[in-house]
Amino acid sequence: TQSKESSGINAEYGAAAQVKDFNNVIFAYRHIINTGQKYSNKSILNCLVSAVRDNMTSVNGEPGTKFYDRVLDLFKFASSKVTTSFDLWKAYAVMHLDVKGKENVGKGIEYLIKAYHSASLHIEKSLEDFLKCTECSKVLHGYIMAESKESYTYAQHLQSLKSILQILITKGHRLLESMVDSEAEVTETIREYLGKAKVHLEEVEEAQLFV
Repeated sequence: TQSKESSGINAEYGAAAQVKDFNNVIFAYRHIINTGQKYSNKSILNCLVSAVRDNMTSVNGEPGTKFYDRVLDLFKFASSKVTTSFDLWKAYAVMHLDVKGKENVGKGIEYLIKAYHSASLHIEKSLEDFLKCTECSKVLHGYIMAESKESYTYAQHLQSLKSILQILITKGHRLLESMVDSEAEVTETIREYLGKAKVHLEEVEEAQLFV
């Protein structure tokens, strides 16, 4: 249940985000976490990522890239308090994968794996969680398969991706079975994603033969 304070940040600091008052958004987000709430707000997280990645000019005329360290510190702090937020871990990953000149693919992969596991507990019961995990697995597949075979993390990442895909496929089939009465378009989408996951799993297993 949302508290009055977190409802306030959604309204007041959602407005701050719209006018690009990034200093206030960062301050408010940290304040809410400091009150002990397990708070996560996808739109505000995305706003902060976009501010830095797209170098958006703040309401005070500051370039978005100036906020890189502050946003990273906020995500580090928030993820230490709210450990199972898909949106938070995904935003944290994007800060390491998509900000030009600040790329750290290893950390990005690590945080995407955490994002996946945050949403994977109830894949078989939730189409939304299945789609989140599918999105994560596709991005992870792209980065891990492009990783240098000489990298000391390559074998570990392959094994993590294999496990992720196996869980996604197993639980995805259970979800499909539970949705037999759903619209054909929905079940067809699940089948399509499961088919792609199986192809990715075969590619990972083949890559492991050469590690």
